[in-house]
Amino acid sequence: MKTNRIIALAFVIVLGIGSVTAQEDFNKAQKAPQTKEIVLVKETRTRSGHGNVQSAYKAALREAQRTNPKKEIGIRNLAKGDVKVNGDGSVSHYYTYTVVELPGIVAQKMYEALSKATRQIDEGNRFAIDNISITDGKSDKEKIKGQVVDYLIGKKYKVVAKDYLEKLYKEQQGQQSGIYNEETTTEMGNFSAVGYYLTVRITEEYVQVQIVNVSTGEYVGNTIENF
Repeated sequence: MKTNRIIALAFVIVLGIGSVTAQEDFNKAQKAPQTKEIVLVKETRTRSGHGNVQSAYKAALREAQRTNPKKEIGIRNLAKGDVKVNGDGSVSHYYTYTVVELPGIVAQKMYEALSKATRQIDEGNRFAIDNISITDGKSDKEKIKGQVVDYLIGKKYKVVAKDYLEKLYKEQQGQQSGIYNEETTTEMGNFSAVGYYLTVRITEEYVQVQIVNVSTGEYVGNTIENF
């Protein structure tokens, strides 16, 4: 019975991996890199000519995987380039492309949690990362922080250092009390009620993203994504 359960679990895992891989194809390869993808190589070219985009995609992916054996790789910006005249007189094309690193499962879940937690917040609003807590034993805190910042900027939010956001908040409170320095005060509309603290927690079981409105202290987002 135990053996059957192990086999069944392995089958499910294989199906899951297959579904992720199936999302990558020559159609997606022709699109630009997404916010959550890390560009590794820009504007490289296939080594040989190809008669169609499908063949070019397979060759580009094979070469990129050979160069980056420990990373989950994707092809983007795949486009027909220079003409190549083959030895038999036939014509093919070189293809240009960009190599990206696809996010791992932790990053995927984090992006999903960020998307859900911020969906009610309009672009242009200002965020500061309050805290990042990692207890899964494998994720790098600084890398996660960079991914969060890149995601927010990619979604057209503004990201500032926490100490700067706190300074703006204190200035706002000074304006409201009537005690402030006119030469250093924040202009009206610069901060107001558009400041948010963002907290990320990553464990072995889940990713949690919480967002607090700095002016009111209220939670405006709290999302958990389980692995």
